[in-house]
Amino acid sequence: MARGRRSSRGAGLGAVLIVLLLAAVIAGGFAVWRAAKRQSDAAAARQQAAQQQPSTEPAPAPEPEPAAPQPDESLSRAVDPDVSALVEPGPEDNTVTLMALGDNLIHNTIYWSAEQPDGSYDFTPVYEEIAKVAAEYDLACINQETIYVSDPAMYSNYPDFGTPTQVGDALAGAGFDVVTHATNHCYDKLDTGIVDTLGFWRENYPDMAVLGIHDSQEAADTIRVVEKNGLRLALLNYTYGLNYSAPANKYMVDTLIRDAVRADLEQAEAQADFTAVFVHWGEEGQTRPTQSQRDWAQFMADNGADLIIGSHPHVLQPLETVTASSGREVPVFYSLGNFVSHQLTAIEMLGGMASVELTKTGEGVVAVTACELVPTINVIIYRGYSGGFDYRPMLLRNYTEELARQHWIEGTGAEQMWNLWGEITG
Repeated sequence: MARGRRSSRGAGLGAVLIVLLLAAVIAGGFAVWRAAKRQSDAAAARQQAAQQQPSTEPAPAPEPEPAAPQPDESLSRAVDPDVSALVEPGPEDNTVTLMALGDNLIHNTIYWSAEQPDGSYDFTPVYEEIAKVAAEYDLACINQETIYVSDPAMYSNYPDFGTPTQVGDALAGAGFDVVTHATNHCYDKLDTGIVDTLGFWRENYPDMAVLGIHDSQEAADTIRVVEKNGLRLALLNYTYGLNYSAPANKYMVDTLIRDAVRADLEQAEAQADFTAVFVHWGEEGQTRPTQSQRDWAQFMADNGADLIIGSHPHVLQPLETVTASSGREVPVFYSLGNFVSHQLTAIEMLGGMASVELTKTGEGVVAVTACELVPTINVIIYRGYSGGFDYRPMLLRNYTEELARQHWIEGTGAEQMWNLWGEITG
């Protein structure tokens, strides 16, 4: 009898195990189906976005190295070791801190996502993260890749951009002081874009330093000088050229013409303590500066430029120094890459922030006392077919694996982006 009871108990246990096994198989199959469906939905959504949003010559992302460089715990003011002419500020010296960001490249998906139910636009959330950083600096600068237009009928995407003026409201609200407009896209809307953009800034934010475009010869002949903490800083901005056409009034856009650049630098040196040049140059998708960039950097340094900050390639290029004919060491940020965009590869999500400290000693000498290239990342989070995207560009040190899992662009894991940063900057 005892043997029979044990046999019945064993049969019952076996039946339970079989039921549990079947349940696990069914659950596992459902999980696989659900994961496959998520991947299928995501792939379909990416295809739709790619059809809506052409990329401006994206470059393929390099394969990441096995070990990732570690992010700094804080935004350092460390002196770049290549900048050999730097000096330590004294207690009575005047100091100005400056930050600059790369391309503010407003694709249609960005302004579609910023549209409100009443038809207005709110771009404030795009700049919330970087506004905290801009507040730490005396001067915050950004390159506005696309031109503003007042008429909604002129809003447009690549290849001829037209951007809502409300982007400018968000930049001003985020604390930017300097906006550079001399880009290859700044004449996409012909004279209308130049006039609308300058009118917007003049009427709404007259203190904004707007560089690179002009609506009169007198304005073009005037060097923009900003005074901060007892230092006078001359700010210049040029583009290598324009897409499609050029204005009949050549003064409307500052372009790279050697005699004109030399004359501007001479005038700037006579009017200011320090000259910073923002220049749109180089080849798209290239993470190394071209020979033309190097030649222009040397020319500018020899003729009085004290700091050179580049844009246009849509990818990051390294910080280096140029020795001017006078012996000065001039920092050159060859390309800060994209700050915000809806381009489609991981390498186009990685950008840089120029972090620079300038000091004027009691003897009146102005020197770069700290200089650093800080990595940024453009975070794009998909809301769903009807909801568009959230754009959250930020410092790479604030980018987490949790955010990486939500990122719309493949290959943007936190470790992958730090690897990519290390490959480009060395």
